[in-house]
Order: sequence, then structure tokens, then C-alpha cells
Amino acid sequence: MLYRDDNWDAGSWRWKNRRQDEDMDRPKTGLDGNEIVAPIAPGPHDIVVRKKKPSGFFGTDLASYLTLLGCDSVVITGTTTSGCVRATVVDAFSLNYRVVLAEEACFDRSEASHAVSLCDMHAKYADVMKVDDVLSYFDTIPEGQFELPGGTSQSKPVRKLAAE
Repeated sequence: MLYRDDNWDAGSWRWKNRRQDEDMDRPKTGLDGNEIVAPIAPGPHDIVVRKKKPSGFFGTDLASYLTLLGCDSVVITGTTTSGCVRATVVDAFSLNYRVVLAEEACFDRSEASHAVSLCDMHAKYADVMKVDDVLSYFDTIPEGQFELPGGTSQSKPVRKLAAE
């Protein structure tokens, strides 16, 4: 999550989590915790959605991008299972998407919280599936299904029809 240097825009995170002050005292590693690491870096057609709250939908353009792409389903991964992942799953479900949660692609600080969250989301909001099953399903989708439509910086010329 990216915030102003003074953290004014952190909002509720500042009120709830005073540990942010601890981070300022830690030794500098030269790494940006918000940077996407090279092995999973976005490609030229990938869309990066930056969020400031637990759900990937809240306050972002994610739902409008999915509508533009004609999506009816989402596969969710991430951390923390009981927090951000759950919030995103519930919001996706509430927006009437078919939700799949990739079990081994989620993490929580507590194994118990992780397990209970997966069980609860599977019972109510999502189909919790093994990553291998999700990837096997992707292999059945026709080539080019995930290609983003090409954008253009200029509008297309208008064709005029001539009557014969």
C-alpha cells in the first residue's frame, strides 16, 4: 500500500495499527515493500490494481476493469487469508462474481486462522480449490481468452456509408 510520507492518507490503518511507527525505526534494506518482485512482475498487458484497504475492490477500479473485460469469475490469491483475502472474496461474491480461492496461494500469520477462514469462505462465498486444479482448468481455456483488448490513443476514423 502506498501512502504519503506523513501517512495522512492511511486513514483507518493509522488508527487501528500503531505498529506502522515501528517500521520507520527498522534498518533500511533498500527494498520497497510495495514493489512487485521480478519473478511475478507484470507484463506489458497486465493490469496492476493498487489498494489501500483490505479488499481489492474497495476504492479501486477493479470491478470496472472486470466489467470491461466481460469477466464473470475471479480467482483470488494473496495474504492475509483472514483479512485482505477474505475481504476481497466477500466483495467479489457480493458483486455477483463466481469466486475461486486458490488454497495454497494464500497465507495467514496463524495456521488456525488460515484454516478457519478457508473453511468459512468455502462454505459461504467461494470454491476453495487446490492450485493444481485451478491451473489445470486454465489449460482448458481457449488460446487468447485472457488477452486484453488493445487500447488506442486516437479514436478510430468514422466510416461513412455511401448509398448506391
